[in-house]
Amino acid sequence: MADTNPTSSAPGLLDQLMQQVTQLQQQIVDLQQQNHQLQQLQQQQYHHQPPPPHQSPIHQHHHQSNFAAGSQSDSVGLASPLVSKPSNLSSYVKVAPPEPFDGSMSKAESFLSQCLLYFYGRGITSDFNKVICALSFMKAGNADKWARMKIQQLDPNFCEEVSWEVFVSEFRATFGDPNPGATARHKMNQLKQGTSTADQYVADFRLLVQDTGFNDAALVEKFQNGLNSSLVDRIYNLPQMPSTLEGWISWALRLDRQWRQRESTKRTSVNPFSKQSLTPQSPAKPSSHPSPSVASPPPASQSTNAQQKSSDVVPMEVDSGWKSVRPLVCFKCRKPGHKAVNCRSTTNINAMDHEEIKNHFREIILKEEEEKKKAEEQSDQNFQ
Repeated sequence: MADTNPTSSAPGLLDQLMQQVTQLQQQIVDLQQQNHQLQQLQQQQYHHQPPPPHQSPIHQHHHQSNFAAGSQSDSVGLASPLVSKPSNLSSYVKVAPPEPFDGSMSKAESFLSQCLLYFYGRGITSDFNKVICALSFMKAGNADKWARMKIQQLDPNFCEEVSWEVFVSEFRATFGDPNPGATARHKMNQLKQGTSTADQYVADFRLLVQDTGFNDAALVEKFQNGLNSSLVDRIYNLPQMPSTLEGWISWALRLDRQWRQRESTKRTSVNPFSKQSLTPQSPAKPSSHPSPSVASPPPASQSTNAQQKSSDVVPMEVDSGWKSVRPLVCFKCRKPGHKAVNCRSTTNINAMDHEEIKNHFREIILKEEEEKKKAEEQSDQNFQ
């Protein structure tokens, strides 16, 4: 018959309990060491990175106490997240805010792109916060009226129902281009290189490629149409002409840069044969032929008679580079010898019309012909 006395198995049970207590004590020691190490790591992190501005010392103490309690219960599971998770959660990338939107169709997509960049930099992830942030930058024109309407429709109690995708869809339906493909194709047809560089032309061309819907062959044709004809000719003269858009772009950029570099070099280089010499010319050698004799001045009587006959003749300028001096003519009667201020004639040419001027000068010509005819008749009589 088996022994059922409970006292017979007491020593064995006592040994097992003592072993379990020893193991528990060893686990407590290990947990304390791990907790001490984790606290040191936490202090180092808080020493190098200050706490967030919005976190008070009470919250910091509460966070430390919660962490210490959790580390005792499961130190291995919490050690890894503590090391990898940054303590400063308020840091963000400094990005420029979007430009205020006024409702222009040409600026709609650019405004949405600036908003997304701003959300990424500021760490805005909630759809409700994205919508109210975008509405805050719609301040002018039709955009301001639309934004005020949307603000009235918002309800903070139902912020979870606000969708950024729905907002973008409504935004594009109101301010976006209804047919971006047609707009891009029209702009591409109007795009010309002109006096700009190939780099600028390529940059403008690439901005339109995606919305046109053209395949590569059609894009090559459009690219050639806008490129300067001289540059197109140089690409056609290549031993192996490119057949893709990227090939055309690569050769256009290379050849245009080479040509502009050569033109710049030609302008800055000094060509001694294209400028006049700045050194004074050597004096002309005396001629071996005798110089012509200078005519002696006429006698005094002859010079006096010559002066009397040509008293009304204006002398010419000696230097051929100067203009000859014109005789003094009256602007009122158009007769020489006096000014309009001193004119005594009753005739005023400036007050006549075209027909009166013609008749006036016709009378003057007839009168001069009559006087000339009378002078000839009188000279004939004196000769007889």
